[in-house]
Amino acid sequence: MAERQGCDLAAYGSWRLFFPKRIFHPLPGKPSGTIHVTSDRVIFFREIDVWKEVKPLLTPLGLPTAAEKEAKLNRQKAIGARQYCEIFPSKLRLVHVRRKSRLLDMRLAGNEGNRYEVFIYTDRDDPAFFDLLERSMRQSSLRS
Repeated sequence: MAERQGCDLAAYGSWRLFFPKRIFHPLPGKPSGTIHVTSDRVIFFREIDVWKEVKPLLTPLGLPTAAEKEAKLNRQKAIGARQYCEIFPSKLRLVHVRRKSRLLDMRLAGNEGNRYEVFIYTDRDDPAFFDLLERSMRQSSLRS
């Protein structure tokens, strides 16, 4: 079990498509989320940052969408909601791993043939944490 603060996560539906479906998107700026790694799952969560979510939509054609999204996020934030992404390594197989400074890129294959790509960003280089994530994904793949 481990916890790492100062992270962000991006998850996409496939690594074989030019424009894959975005499952969970990162926010611009300094990573501010937390990743919890357990024996059964990897959980990422972060506080809702309304400005970072709405800022990319602030164009003349995007103003109605930005206003709607801002109102929705403010309601959610008022009741204490957070954004989260949950990964169950036992249902996935690690196919490929690529590391760069402050970035871990994992390509995963699901039991039903689905493909996913997960990017994990950190606020500083942390090879020990990336080792832990990679090891937890590989070990759960072997148990299945």
